[in-house]
Amino acid sequence: MKLIAKLSVVALAFVLSLGAYAGPEKEATDKPLTLSELAAGIDTLEKKEIVITGTIIGACKSGCKMWIAEGDYKDGDLHALVRAKDDAYKFETDATGKAVTLTGYAVAKKMDYCAEKGELKEGESDDCASPVDGKKDDQACEDPTKTKETKLEITFFATSVEYGD
Repeated sequence: MKLIAKLSVVALAFVLSLGAYAGPEKEATDKPLTLSELAAGIDTLEKKEIVITGTIIGACKSGCKMWIAEGDYKDGDLHALVRAKDDAYKFETDATGKAVTLTGYAVAKKMDYCAEKGELKEGESDDCASPVDGKKDDQACEDPTKTKETKLEITFFATSVEYGD
């Protein structure tokens, strides 16, 4: 009888510990991220459901896509293209300047562009592959004032959107 009682206590403790386990931690992906935080952690966050916040810097006239950034956007700042996942809905077309919170999935790729000389880190090559002007990877920038620059292009597929002020 004592053995059965001990086994019952052990089994009960095991069942209770399973009930306390809520599965993988979702806290990191439930907390709204900024674009900078997303870019810094893109290797682990890519294709996982996350929540991001930003400011709308533009939208297409049909509402099929928009662009977001952090705060006051200046040309060249980090930004993301946002599309509705599976084209499930349209975005507000007159929301430029509004804060937005998006839930969904991010994908990113690094792109090489030509940049003004002096903007790059020491030791980087002057070779440039620019998808903007259609050059191949092994071609150098024709403009001697340009060097190679790598930028992160983020596309976010939103499953839900909440507009702020």
